Amino acid sequence: MMRKKIILVIAAVIFLAVLAVVFGWLQATRSNSNVGGLKSGPQISVEPEFYDLGTVIYGEVARHSFTVKNTGAEPLEIFRLSTSCGCTQAEMKDGQTVIAAGESAEMSVSFDPAVHKDDTDLGELTRVVYIRTNDVSQPETEVTIKANVIKQ
Repeated sequence: MMRKKIILVIAAVIFLAVLAVVFGWLQATRSNSNVGGLKSGPQISVEPEFYDLGTVIYGEVARHSFTVKNTGAEPLEIFRLSTSCGCTQAEMKDGQTVIAAGESAEMSVSFDPAVHKDDTDLGELTRVVYIRTNDVSQPETEVTIKANVIKQ
């Protein structure tokens, strides 16, 4: 009787181990699956991830465009754009909030160091744009801009 219980326990452990291996293999296969060379699900990529605006004169507004790409096989939804400071604004060109698989869209970023009407935005500054999407592997992506703000 005791021997039968031991055999049942060993069989159950082997069964669970095989299940775990099969489940892990299925998960790995699913996350690495490609559809037409694209990874499954929406996948965000932004170029460039960092941009140096160089010297910006206080009172002027500097701008730069970034390319937001969907390298995934399903539509990428842009839920929200936010920034680390009120002096920085970001918007998708033409208000586009969905990027089809394999496609890209333009995101415009503006930097106005005089928005606070004081000297807090002078010197070497770094600001961040946060992009919130439906990319489950990377729900929030950051883009960084840098500037050296001077008064003339």
